Amino acid sequence: SSGINAEYGGPLSKMCEKYADKFTSAVFAKIRDVYGTFEDHDACVLLDFCPESGNATTVCDVCTAGFDEVRSIIISPETQTLIQSQLEVACKLMGPFSRICTAAVDESVDLVFEVLHGQLDDMNGEKICQFMHLCKRH
Repeated sequence: SSGINAEYGGPLSKMCEKYADKFTSAVFAKIRDVYGTFEDHDACVLLDFCPESGNATTVCDVCTAGFDEVRSIIISPETQTLIQSQLEVACKLMGPFSRICTAAVDESVDLVFEVLHGQLDDMNGEKICQFMHLCKRH
């Protein structure tokens, strides 16, 4: 056997593996939810696979809607709570250092989300998509 279990062994490595599996599953479930909101036509337009059918949907429309959706998920209180709670679970594995770890996590997550809000509050999909040359400037 190789990897973490072979090197470190013990109950903590099993707990860490279970935690990592659970956290990874939660993150990918959130990503699937975001992609689930895209309609087939939007994906077709975004990838430039759609035949000209007279539909007015543009790459700009898809980009703008997609960015606004992702932005709202990133800065949502639910995302902050999910990240903070998952990191606090990991801190419990730190034994006697768990309280220090939890305090550091709480402070760091608050700071990161404060910075994210500062950067993303003034941004919208149209600005970002114009910057990426997917929307025309007005």
